[in-house]
Amino acid sequence: MSKRITYLLILILAFTLSACVSGGQEAAPAEAQPEADGAAEESQSEADESAAEPSAFQEAPMLTAMVEAGELPPQAERLPTEPFVVGPGVLLTEEALPDWQPGEYGGTLRMAHFRPGWNPDIFVITNEPLLIAPGTSVQGIQGNIIKDFEVSADSTEFVFHMREGLKWSDGVPVTTEDVRFTYEDVLLNEQITPSFPERFRTGHSPNGEPMTLEVIDDFTFKTTFTEPYGGLLRVLTIEKWVGYTELLRPAHYLKQFHGDYTSLEELKPLLEEQDLTDEWWRVFTSMQCLNWDNTRPRCAGFPVLNPWMVVESDEPGLLEFHRNPYYFKVDTEGQQLPYIDKIISPLVGDVEMVNLTAFAGDVDFMRESAALVKVPLYKENEEKAGIRTVLLQNHFEPVVFHVNRTFEDETWRELTGDIRFLQALSLGIDRQEIIDSIYFGLAELPEVAMGEFAARDVDRANALLDEMGLTERSDDGIRIGPDGEPISVVLEHGAHGPDIAPVSELIGEHLGEIGLDIQSKAIDSSLWGQRRVANELKLTVMWTHDTGWDDDWTGFAVDRWSGPAWGTWRDSGGSEGEEPPEWAKEAYTIDAERWSVVSGSEEYKELVEAGQAWQRENLAVISLIQNDTAALVVADNLGNVPEGGTTAIAANFAGEQFYFMSE
Repeated sequence: MSKRITYLLILILAFTLSACVSGGQEAAPAEAQPEADGAAEESQSEADESAAEPSAFQEAPMLTAMVEAGELPPQAERLPTEPFVVGPGVLLTEEALPDWQPGEYGGTLRMAHFRPGWNPDIFVITNEPLLIAPGTSVQGIQGNIIKDFEVSADSTEFVFHMREGLKWSDGVPVTTEDVRFTYEDVLLNEQITPSFPERFRTGHSPNGEPMTLEVIDDFTFKTTFTEPYGGLLRVLTIEKWVGYTELLRPAHYLKQFHGDYTSLEELKPLLEEQDLTDEWWRVFTSMQCLNWDNTRPRCAGFPVLNPWMVVESDEPGLLEFHRNPYYFKVDTEGQQLPYIDKIISPLVGDVEMVNLTAFAGDVDFMRESAALVKVPLYKENEEKAGIRTVLLQNHFEPVVFHVNRTFEDETWRELTGDIRFLQALSLGIDRQEIIDSIYFGLAELPEVAMGEFAARDVDRANALLDEMGLTERSDDGIRIGPDGEPISVVLEHGAHGPDIAPVSELIGEHLGEIGLDIQSKAIDSSLWGQRRVANELKLTVMWTHDTGWDDDWTGFAVDRWSGPAWGTWRDSGGSEGEEPPEWAKEAYTIDAERWSVVSGSEEYKELVEAGQAWQRENLAVISLIQNDTAALVVADNLGNVPEGGTTAIAANFAGEQFYFMSE
C-alpha cells in the first residue's frame, strides 16, 4: 500500500473515530429501519403525535414585508387548516439528528452545478412526495402533502384525505380536482401518457391492472386495485425519488394547454412556436413541470408545492430559488418553513470545479459532487472555507459487477448458465483490496447479498471452474472455453462514477488469477446506455440501490442485469424477448408478494429477507461492497444537518429544516 493511501486511511479513520465520539457517527447498515408494527393506521397515529401542534404561527420577515406591501395575503390565508408540523424525529430520526432545534429565518444556501439546468442536490431538497417517512425508510409512513390516509384490510383500497386550505405557490387552492385531472386527463390520455405508469398498476407490475380513482369530495379521494397492493405506500413515499406530481398536478394551470379544455385556435400561437399543427399534447408536455423538472429554469412560474421554487435569473447558468410563501409546513413553534430565504447555484465547468468552489468557501451544501477520496482535502480546507465534513452512509452500492446471461453468444450463455461460473467469478474477486484501496476501508464485505461468496477464495474458485471442465489453458494461462477459445471478455463501463473505472480494472486483475481474461474498457455513458438496453454488454460495473429500492436484487436485477432479453419478455407480456428460466421467475413471485403487503410491516420485512436469500442463491448481481460511506460537505454554521445514523441523501430530504445559526 502506498504512503499516500496509508495517510488517507489514517486521516479518515481518525476523523471517523472522532465523529463516533462526538456525534454518534457509528456506521449502521444502509437503509437501516426500526421495528414497525405492521399497521399503516397505527404508524400514522404515532407519526401524528411526533410533533406538538403549535398554538400560533409566524413567518419569515421577507414574507411579512410582502404582506405589508400588499404583494401577499396574510399568513392565515396561505397556510392550510392543519399544517404539517416538523419537530424532532419527523424528517430525520432522532438517532440521525439528536439535537434538532427550531431554526432562525434568513440567508441564502449556496451550491454549484456543472450540468445546465440540473442540480441533483437541489432536486432532492425541493422534491415533495405525497407521503413521508423519516430519512429514506418506509418505517412510520405518514401524510406529507396528503394529510392522512386509510388502507383497507385487504390492501386493495386506499382513502386519502387532503389538507384543507393547502394552496399552490400561486395561491390557488389544491383540491381533488387536481388529482382527478392528473388521473383522467393526463395518465389515462394515451397521447400524453402512452403507457399507464407501472407504479399505479396492481402489484407494481407492468402488466397489472391500472388503478381506478374515485373522488369522494373536494378533499378526499380513493384509489382501488384489483389485488392487494400495500406497496403503494412506498410508491407514494420514496420509491425512485417519487414526487407528488405523479398523482397531483395543478389543473387550473395545465388546462390552458390541454386540448380537452382549450381549443386549437387558442393554442395556435404555441403550436406554431413549436412548429406543430394540431398536436396539442406535445405543447402540453412541454409546458408541464414534473418533480424531475424542479431545477429547470423553464419551470419558473409553474405552480408548485415545494419549499422553494425556481425563479428567472439574470445571470446565465445561475439557478435561483425563492421560498414558497404558501409552503404547508411549520415547526413546533409555529414558524412557517423553510427557514432559509433563497438557494442559488452557479454553473461551473465540471464536478472538480464544484469541489474547488467548496474549497474556496462558496458552497454551503454539497453531497452529489462530494467524493470520499476528497475527504482529506475537505478536512484540510475546513477552517479556511468555513465548512465541515460529515461521514454518513451511502444510499446505494456505488459499484456492482453485472453479468449478462442473455448476451447473444452461445458459448457465453453456456458459461453463465452454470451457477458455478458465477460463484467462481465472485470468489475470484478480492473485495478487501477494493475496500482498502478505493474506499479507504470504509465499507464491508457484501455478506447480505453474497453470503458465502462474499470473501475471496481463489482455491475454491479454481476448483469450481475445473469442475465445469474448464481445465485446459492457453500459453498465457487463460482457461479454454467450451468453444475451444480462451475465455476473453471485455468489461465495458460508462465511468458513471469516479470509482467505477478503478474497480473494473481491479476485477480484471483479480479474475486473471483464476484464468479468465477480463479487459476493462470505458465507453461513452450514452453509448453504454444504448448497448445495455440493446443487450450488447457481456459484463459491466454500475451502481444499484439494492435495499434502497424494493426490487433491485430480485426482479429488477433479473430484467436489467442478469437478462435484458428476459426483461423484454416480461415488459411485452411474452410477445418479445426470451422467456426467463424458473429460477428467474421466482424473483417476480417474491416481488409480487412484497408489493402486495403494506410497506414496512413485519410481513414486508420477511419478504425483503426472502429476496435477499434468493439473491444469495442465484447471484442475479455480484455485489462488491456494502455499508459504504458517503461524504457530506456543509457550511459550519448550517443547523439541523444529520450527524450519523442515516444516509447522506436523507439530509437533502430534510432541507426545509436547515437554517443558518447566528454566531
